Amino acid sequence: MTNPVSPPPDDRALNRAALERVLARAMELHVHGEDSDAARSDQLSESRVLDIAREVGISPEAVRQAIAEERARSPLAEAQRESDAMLADPTISAARVMTGSPAELLGRLEALLARDESLSVIRRYPDRIVLEPRRGLMDQLTRSMDFGGKGYYLSRASEVVVSVGAVDARRTHVALAADLRSARSKQLATPVWLAVIGVLAGAPLAVLTVYPWLGVLPPLLLGWLGWKLARSAWRSLRRQALVSMERVLDKLEYPEKPSPAQQLITGLARSLLPPK
Repeated sequence: MTNPVSPPPDDRALNRAALERVLARAMELHVHGEDSDAARSDQLSESRVLDIAREVGISPEAVRQAIAEERARSPLAEAQRESDAMLADPTISAARVMTGSPAELLGRLEALLARDESLSVIRRYPDRIVLEPRRGLMDQLTRSMDFGGKGYYLSRASEVVVSVGAVDARRTHVALAADLRSARSKQLATPVWLAVIGVLAGAPLAVLTVYPWLGVLPPLLLGWLGWKLARSAWRSLRRQALVSMERVLDKLEYPEKPSPAQQLITGLARSLLPPK
């Protein structure tokens, strides 16, 4: 009995969306076709994923970076609501691949967030830390006065998650994610309060005039005005928080060199203080 001859390949091109669907379906068929407990449980180890990637010609570095990005996405992604088209998603994120080990970059990033955004660590994992705004009185005063013009936009988040994952021996994927739902809720309180004021202002019009429908106008107008102001303020806050994330990653990737005055002060301090 002769082996069946494979059909000749079709030369028609596939667009990117179709290619992604084809590869995803091929991976699904490949996994379910294997006779193993791991395949039946729909879970694969990282080493098995790398083996499959090699079979289809995908570089291990690309797979490790994709795995690092997926692991960085998961902590806050599970808690996300569906994105609001009018207000934008309250969970923001930024990521970058840079030179350095995961432990080194995680430590430097923790120090940057503590110094520039007044954040402190509340949970610590091998490849991830979770931070929140510092609650001390002096910290709150520093953020409110903001003499340095930092903005402290990431301190408006209820939670900031930093994730790191090794791509190869020299490079690391670094990701930041922040949950701004509480900040968005505070902004959205503005139209509610203005609508309440409008109801109080419209009550006399509804009772004392011959046109009771005039009492509806103040809450509608003030509520609409409050909505426009709140949406604009929230979008500005979200945009500034994203810029702050990118700025932190810039400082992590391209450390600032100390000024001559800072170098002089550091040198004097080291010479005057006793060695440890």
